[in-house]
Amino acid sequence: MTMRSVRGTVETVGVDGSGAEVLDGPLLREYRTIRVRVAERREQADRLRALIDELEEQTAREEHLLDEMAGALDIDSQLRLERLDPTLRGMRLRDVALQVLASQEDPRREIHYREWFELVRAAGHRIGGRDPLATFLAQVNRAAGVERVGQRTGRYRLTAC
Repeated sequence: MTMRSVRGTVETVGVDGSGAEVLDGPLLREYRTIRVRVAERREQADRLRALIDELEEQTAREEHLLDEMAGALDIDSQLRLERLDPTLRGMRLRDVALQVLASQEDPRREIHYREWFELVRAAGHRIGGRDPLATFLAQVNRAAGVERVGQRTGRYRLTAC
């Protein structure tokens, strides 16, 4: 076993059963610790994003329920929640995105999600989320009546008009 200095820390260099060098020392241990921590934080961020998406969907469903109840109670003349905050999220975003695409000259043509996003924005809609394009893509992927075209192409088309 030999010793070598790496940026002021001492690393121990040994040889494993295959003859390859094996490092051991504070720098390598720190690297491994940080690598594990980064992986755990990525997983946590993914779980939080999924939770936020679910919360947005639940909120959109409840907003829809409120609209239905307001109609049944004949109090529809009150200001609707979406007029207070016209930003699209969740189910409402999916519905509007599908309507915008269906209103195109050729609604069955393949379209890249970025172009579709711009069509929705050009129709005067705002999309919520920290990253509106990512929010849009997440919701489009969940929309019924839409299919992906190919793998990892970013292209979609309506399945029914």
